[in-house]
Amino acid sequence: MSWWKRFVAIFKSEATDVKQGLTNVGQALDDELARKERELAATPEERIDMILEDQAAEDARFDQLTERVLGKSSEADAVAEVADEQRAPAEPAAPDDPTEPGA
Repeated sequence: MSWWKRFVAIFKSEATDVKQGLTNVGQALDDELARKERELAATPEERIDMILEDQAAEDARFDQLTERVLGKSSEADAVAEVADEQRAPAEPAAPDDPTEPGA
């Protein structure tokens, strides 16, 4: 393959990646615009419900961050990891290991 064909292939690959990225950004902007339009068209009661849902989602996110900061999730992960290691069979000692009994 000539250098030109490789260059064109790389360029096409990058162009595809950029196109996909722009499509994703456009979709995210469309979704956000649709959400804002729903908020503007909502009645006061519906708007209060939307605000409460947003608040609940942020509270859940905050709780996750709090657990990470306090080390609760890390502690649970560490406990699970130690339990897994304790259940795993020990590796056999090397044959020339002087710490092995009878060696």
